[in-house]
Amino acid sequence: MTNSSLSRVLLNPEASGWLIKWTTELSEFDIQYQPRTAIKAQSLADFVTEVQDPEPEVTWKVYVDGSSTQQGSGVGILLISPKEVRMQLSIRLEYRATNNEVEYEALIAWLQAARHVGAIRVLIHSDSQLVTQQLSGTFEINSARLRLYADAFEKLKANFQEVVIKKVPRAENQAADELAKLASSILSIIIQQPIDQVSLVAHIDRMEGLTFPSDWRTTLIEFLRAGATPSDQEEAHLLRRRAGKFTLIGDQLYKKAFSRPLLKCVGPEDIEYILHEVHQGSCGGHSGGRSLARKILLAEYFWPTLQEDAARTVSTCLSCQRYHNLSHRPMEEMKASAVSCPFD
Repeated sequence: MTNSSLSRVLLNPEASGWLIKWTTELSEFDIQYQPRTAIKAQSLADFVTEVQDPEPEVTWKVYVDGSSTQQGSGVGILLISPKEVRMQLSIRLEYRATNNEVEYEALIAWLQAARHVGAIRVLIHSDSQLVTQQLSGTFEINSARLRLYADAFEKLKANFQEVVIKKVPRAENQAADELAKLASSILSIIIQQPIDQVSLVAHIDRMEGLTFPSDWRTTLIEFLRAGATPSDQEEAHLLRRRAGKFTLIGDQLYKKAFSRPLLKCVGPEDIEYILHEVHQGSCGGHSGGRSLARKILLAEYFWPTLQEDAARTVSTCLSCQRYHNLSHRPMEEMKASAVSCPFD
């Protein structure tokens, strides 16, 4: 049923080129062309098809990015409504965060902002390969702090009908990148007129009921920065002797080494990731415990339990246990034989 002249075009004997090919392809079907009459039911069906309620299908576009510098950390968010209305948010974090943590903070911030404006379906554009692959399930989350961020993201995600995360190049995320750099570099701005402030960033450190593993670097950093020592005299003496082997550059703790560069001191949240990458990552060769610890030191990383953790990683590696070198030692105890001295 059609009101167009499709039948005359296809059945024209003077047709050539693509029309002949289409006529040949369609000749095997019994197709009849009849003009469509304007009946009320058909008009109503056409109206329902052409004029639908776009509200359930609207999708908001969000561009997010984070920035972590020496001056501070910031989050940049660009929200684009279905009617192409742009809303820009530049948020400065109240604490120092790593690059990956800032990216997660940006995602949590836009979730709260999108819920505040009433968005139901959201398409996220982020230039962070790690965050997008971790949230999609492609990459495994080894850090305890990033796991908490991912759990908070999944809880807020339940408030939406559909949330899609898309990895985009950095060049396409320039607007959010500029907003994040602006928030991480500026100081506090004094505004003459009062404005309404909305809390958008969910700080993982302030969430109740969450515990973090103890960080061995805390006492050393506090001593090197402000000279804080424990109340126990013996512990304070040991801390002073131990602190002589470390140095503080900015907010990062380093261990002094003999005839080698400074070793970066890492916390519990990064230990498993470093062990996994060096042992069986892209450059790993499933080396033994001592070799694994040596490679990590050559990569300029350090933590106190490095030797024990390296041995534990090798002993729990399935590939190392399955393909290790076979032992040719005898299965029974060797019997000692006494050799008499000559000329006894």
